[in-house]
Amino acid sequence: MPTHGYIDVIDESRSVRMARLRTPRPRSLAGMAVSALLLLGSAPMATAAPSERLPASRLLPIPAGGLHSFVRGLNSSGTIIGEYQVEGSAGPLAIRWNAHRPGYTRLAPLPGEKFSRTTALSDAGWVVGQSYDELPDVHPVRWTPRGTPKRLTLPRGSLGGRASAVNNAGVAVGEAQGKDSRSRPVRWRPDGRKTVLPVLPGDSGGTATSINNAGTAVGWTEQHDVAGGPAHPVRWNAAGAVSALPLPPGFTGARTSRITDSGVVFGHGRAAGSTEYDRVLVWAPDGTVRDAGRGRAYDANLAGTVVGASLDDSPNGDPARWHADGTRTVLANPAEAAGEVLAINNRGTAVGYAWPPAGNPALDKALMWKPDGTVVPLPPSSLGPYAAAFAVNDAGVIAGFAVGTDGAGNPTTWRATVWKR
Repeated sequence: MPTHGYIDVIDESRSVRMARLRTPRPRSLAGMAVSALLLLGSAPMATAAPSERLPASRLLPIPAGGLHSFVRGLNSSGTIIGEYQVEGSAGPLAIRWNAHRPGYTRLAPLPGEKFSRTTALSDAGWVVGQSYDELPDVHPVRWTPRGTPKRLTLPRGSLGGRASAVNNAGVAVGEAQGKDSRSRPVRWRPDGRKTVLPVLPGDSGGTATSINNAGTAVGWTEQHDVAGGPAHPVRWNAAGAVSALPLPPGFTGARTSRITDSGVVFGHGRAAGSTEYDRVLVWAPDGTVRDAGRGRAYDANLAGTVVGASLDDSPNGDPARWHADGTRTVLANPAEAAGEVLAINNRGTAVGYAWPPAGNPALDKALMWKPDGTVVPLPPSSLGPYAAAFAVNDAGVIAGFAVGTDGAGNPTTWRATVWKR
């Protein structure tokens, strides 16, 4: 079993796939407008024939002494980012791989610090994340495409910060944490200079979660002094001006997660009388908002197909796909209790995982769904049959991680994994 100090790393690294325990921020979007998104039921799809040629599984290498590793992102060229953990260490180390080449590149912490972690990358190769020596003094960092770390400066008086996203120009967004425990949305230029983004009138802080290649960012602002108060979804234009995104009738707040290059904004809303952000919301480029129903959604492709987990029929979630025409498909989940679709490429291939009736979070099964909805269990790794698939690009490269277990089925090892033909 991992040490107690590493359990926190595992929980944070697997926050997407642990949505059955809590609702995480969705991964990414690359989609067109899905303003017609509605939830409609349909039957599960079929399972692929066993004779189908599958992508091969390969554990991604880590430096000597490394024990665990995780995937954080995959881009169009096959670059994969993540982190690894040395046994007995108190923190992670950022790392970069390429699915088409052997080896790895260490993404070093800032000078004088011990640990680093990635959070996002762009197709141009920019990577953002965090660097620190001791928690909670965490510093946002951006690595160049060559892997050189650059400190992203924080406002005076900040205790730490986080970079959440980066675009192809190297512009990053995130948040700074103040001594007053308030977060403030921040944007960093390619040269590292910061801008504290404005919040809506009456709010005292917020966070920026995503930025597209036009420089438009999204996130939310809130009143930190109001316990349990709602988050207000916002958009910042390239000049930094803030504007509120509308809510559907009957909603009190929302947290926006991603903005695509087409201007579609995606997030999760909180209905009146609820404390949970468990309704899928989609804003068209003109600001029109649609409530897609109860669920968790994680990704969308250029055809406007959204994937995630539907909560209509199961409290744990059924793997689901919502089409731009408003129809919903509950995807096949062979012999498992529940599951989620975490990513879809522009060809319509989707990936994710399922977990068994016993509910052991180590015993996930990595799945791929073909464009016609047929489910394909991904081949096991050398660690055994348990894995989760997190990302897929248009070339069909799939990234995720595999889980090694002991004789009693307890998890012992997590390793970043790639599947490719």
